[in-house]
Amino acid sequence: MVTSDLTSLQSEEARAFKLGLLSALGAYLMWGVVPAYYKLTADVPAMIVICYRILGSVLFVGGYLALAGRLDQLRDVVASRKIFGFVVLASVLVTTNWLVFIYSVEADRVLDASLGYFINPLVSVALGVVFLKERLSRGQLFALVLSAAAVLYQTLQLGVFPWISLTLAFSFALYGLVRKRTPVGAISGQLGEVLIASPLAIFGLFYFAGQGLTVVPAHDPWLLVALVGTGLVTAAPLTLFAFGARRLPLTYIGFLQYVAPSMQFMFAVWVWNEPLSTERLTGFVVIWIALAIFTVDSVRGHRKRKRMQAG
Repeated sequence: MVTSDLTSLQSEEARAFKLGLLSALGAYLMWGVVPAYYKLTADVPAMIVICYRILGSVLFVGGYLALAGRLDQLRDVVASRKIFGFVVLASVLVTTNWLVFIYSVEADRVLDASLGYFINPLVSVALGVVFLKERLSRGQLFALVLSAAAVLYQTLQLGVFPWISLTLAFSFALYGLVRKRTPVGAISGQLGEVLIASPLAIFGLFYFAGQGLTVVPAHDPWLLVALVGTGLVTAAPLTLFAFGARRLPLTYIGFLQYVAPSMQFMFAVWVWNEPLSTERLTGFVVIWIALAIFTVDSVRGHRKRKRMQAG
């Protein structure tokens, strides 16, 4: 009887792991092809696209929670002034990230976006050290220094400050830090963030319409569908990621997070023919080496902690 129960438990854990892995991988694959989606809306100014993305997210994320019978979780967002303040800050950070990302696609600078998301995990670790007093191993510290050297090298060699890459990396890393300190669910927190930004999005659409811009492209129904669909493009991978992250060890999440920027890099170079100079390629290679060192060191540290706990 005990053996049967143990086998059943192991089978259930294996099933949860498989579903978690497929869900998380699906989320990162979606995020990897997101630039291709935003090429569909490239003729629309980024400020208008971000308004649609915010309002579309309210529609789809809110619809998901309503169907799941979990809209009551929004109460957590306004449980206290401190929590609400964190959600407002998270809303500002994620909206900034979305806006700069959409701009990078429209400006044919997806390589810059890719670099930003490669740097992001390392920036997150650095913020953890500064704000959460986390400690780094020698390998992790070396990876951080190496990545900083790569960014400095690109800046000096290309003569252009990589503001897109750094804005994306720091805004998303800071967003992750704020969400880590905010006791609300992943999906309900996301809905709270876009609800907070939605009045500005509505005002923005009316403002741009008043400036003579085409805000509702009724002449092009497919473009209108693509604009509204930005909400689904936001909600779907987020939901999959939230499902997968609860069922996977952090080491697997760490590996998978490089899927999206790798895909973006390949799209930028091989599909959209963005220029890849020797200096820029060198910077990418150094970042990849830093990420490899960081990942291997993190996996070793995780295994060592598990052995110590088991002992």
